[in-house]
Order: sequence, then structure tokens, then C-alpha cells
Amino acid sequence: MSAILCSNCRKLISSDETRCPHCGTTRPAVLRGPLAALFHGNLDLLTVVWWVSGAMFLISVALDARSALSIEGLSSLSGLMSFGSPSMAALYLMGMTGGLAWECGHYWTLLTATFLHGGMLHIFFNLYWLRILGPATTSVIGPAWFTVIYLLTGVGGFLLSNIYSGVPTIGASCSVFGLMGVLVVYGRRRGGSFGENLSRQVLSWAIIGFLISFMIPNVNNAGHIGGFVTGMALGSLIPLSGRGEGRSIQLLAVALVTATVAGFALSGWKMWQVYQTGLAVCF
Repeated sequence: MSAILCSNCRKLISSDETRCPHCGTTRPAVLRGPLAALFHGNLDLLTVVWWVSGAMFLISVALDARSALSIEGLSSLSGLMSFGSPSMAALYLMGMTGGLAWECGHYWTLLTATFLHGGMLHIFFNLYWLRILGPATTSVIGPAWFTVIYLLTGVGGFLLSNIYSGVPTIGASCSVFGLMGVLVVYGRRRGGSFGENLSRQVLSWAIIGFLISFMIPNVNNAGHIGGFVTGMALGSLIPLSGRGEGRSIQLLAVALVTATVAGFALSGWKMWQVYQTGLAVCF
């Protein structure tokens, strides 16, 4: 009789088990294929987010779209966080949400905008906080949940921002505040010294983050609030037993990643149309 690791709680069980005796997951051996390799292999998803965000920033800076696109309201970014910023036109073409993108029905930008940034300080601070919060999130609730939370809290933040003001917006800060919201609620639900300390520490970070963001001009505070609230809602759904990484959450993570990649592909198609025609085309 061979032994395997349960795809959910990662405890050793018999390969013949139809239900994990530790966490109750049905068909616990079913994820020994690509999904298990993706979420519980050697791939560091946090590093992937870092590299993708960095690559998107460099591409947006290098992309000189000003001569190809002339849209009223897409002037250069302003403010402290826009130092070293790409053009608004370049960000629009790459997947910025709100503004004209929202008016044109480019709703996939709710996913793509998380990976775009408006300046060197903007990306530095967001990735710095992500480096602090990301490992804590993945170690406590698992990489698949981290992926779902990172993308959905970005969507929640940008959705509230678009409804509240409709201004063009980008950045990982909605997801950063979303991770804080998740850890605050999850730690409180888990209880004990670990859970209480986790919730208290992250809540203090969130308060400091909100205070700073309200003091800096041109910061998307509605997006931060939306991300934090979405994170709190997701934190109340995460199972407290084991790592809570069943097939459904892993498949949802793959679906969201696929949708994000498809969103960048749509934005790339838009970019190609603009360079071919010299006009902004809603499609």
C-alpha cells in the first residue's frame, strides 16, 4: 500500500483513501497532477507576481503611446507617486481600469490594472508591502487562496473606485489592503495567541496604511477601502481546518489567472488596433 499527501491538508494518507481521515476532503489524491505541482510545488507565486508587475511597469514606461493616441483626459499622471511614470495613454492601452476603459466596457481591466503602476515610488511601496504580507498569507492559508485573494480584492477595490469616482486607476495597493483585510478576519476567527497576534498586528498596519494614504494626494482611497472590505469578506470564508486548499479553490485560482492573461491579451489587441489606425477604438 502506497502513501500520498492529501491535496488539501498535506498530511500523509493511504493512496487508496476515498476521503481524507484528517480533513474530510473527498478524493484526496486527485490533485497529484498539474494543480498540485502548480500550487504545492517549487513555484513561488509571490515571486511571479513581483516579476509580472515589474515587467508590466517597464513595458509601460518603454511604450511611447503619446503619438499614437490622443484622448481628452489622458494627460500625464501627477503627484509624488507618479515619479518616473509612464504616459496615461500607455497605461490605458495596457489595461488600466476606470475612465475611458470603463466607458468602453473594458471590464477585464478590473483584473489587469492590479499589475500596472504609475511610477517608481508607486511600484516600490506596493511590492514592498506585498513582500511583507505575501509570505504570511501563503504560509497561513496556502498559495491557491493567496492567488484568489490577490486577484479578487483587486477587483473589489477597483469596482468600488469605478462606481464611486470613475477616474482612471491602477496599482497593487487594492490587493495589498485586501490581504490585510483577510489576515485581520482570519486571525480573529482562528483565535488563540497566534490568531489574536496576527489580527492585531495586521490591523495596526492597515490603520497606518489608511492614515498615510489619506494624507497623500491622488491616492485611490476608495480602492483601498474596497480591497480591504473584499478581503474581510473572503477572510470569513476561508476554512480554518488544514490549509483549506481543495480542488474548487485551486480551480478558481486557475480560472482567475486565465482570465487575467486573457485580459492582457485583449488589451494587447486594443494596442495593436491603436497603432494600426491611430485612433482609440472601443470594442
